[in-house]
Amino acid sequence: MIVKSVLNNSALIAFNDKKEECVLIGKGIAFNKHAGDKVDDAKVEKIFSSHQSRTDELIELLEDVPEKVFEITNAIIRYANRKLKTELNSGIYVTLLDHVNSAIERFSEGIVLDFGMLDEVQMMYPKEYEIACWALDYINATLDMDIPIDESGFIAIHIIANSSKGMDTGIAKKVLRITRDITKIIEEYYNVNLDTTGITYSRFITHAKYLALRYINHSQIEEQEDNIFTLNPNVVEKTKEVIGILNDRLNETYGQSLSEYEKMYLTIHICRLLKIS
Repeated sequence: MIVKSVLNNSALIAFNDKKEECVLIGKGIAFNKHAGDKVDDAKVEKIFSSHQSRTDELIELLEDVPEKVFEITNAIIRYANRKLKTELNSGIYVTLLDHVNSAIERFSEGIVLDFGMLDEVQMMYPKEYEIACWALDYINATLDMDIPIDESGFIAIHIIANSSKGMDTGIAKKVLRITRDITKIIEEYYNVNLDTTGITYSRFITHAKYLALRYINHSQIEEQEDNIFTLNPNVVEKTKEVIGILNDRLNETYGQSLSEYEKMYLTIHICRLLKIS
């Protein structure tokens, strides 16, 4: 590939073998490079072709965002890929770069946002939360800032949203809100403070997370003829009202009821969580 133009030390626009323009990202990939030079393929970490929907948006960001902020964001993405042992969706280069730049600008202007769901992120996505906390420390240390811990929640959302197909920041936030609402309603109805350190709670949260994701994506599990669940009538009676409250809340907020199968599965997890028999 041949360099067309340099965006910064770690990003450039190049022509591929088909003479098509593409954006290349890699640590130091553009250092001392000029138009017409050959690209060092070994330094290429990510390629954005002209056919990808967000390439133009990425170029605009790279032209506007300070190079230091881009380098920080790139380091965070490399760290996340290494820790998660996967490669985040390419959209992370656009969404996280834009967010990190905005977060730095907000803090410089004395504006601090309240995330409000850090506990849920930490419980449901511990790896992503740990990465986000590292990222926030890295930003603060590199730029000599003191952006509050709430920012790690927003960073985590971007990592979560780009770690799998069919996910975006909006869906990730809805999953957190629904899971939070489910646990809050259960605590209020039974007048208990759930032990968030136990394996039972962890399993419950995992179920609630995937229930919320299925619910949002309109892909709930419907009751099947070969249903393996047999619930004690007394158990059903003890959880019937709280399940109804949860269903009503979801219906009022998102305009969709839980399927009977999902209600049954949720009943089982509530019983395990609260040792109802």
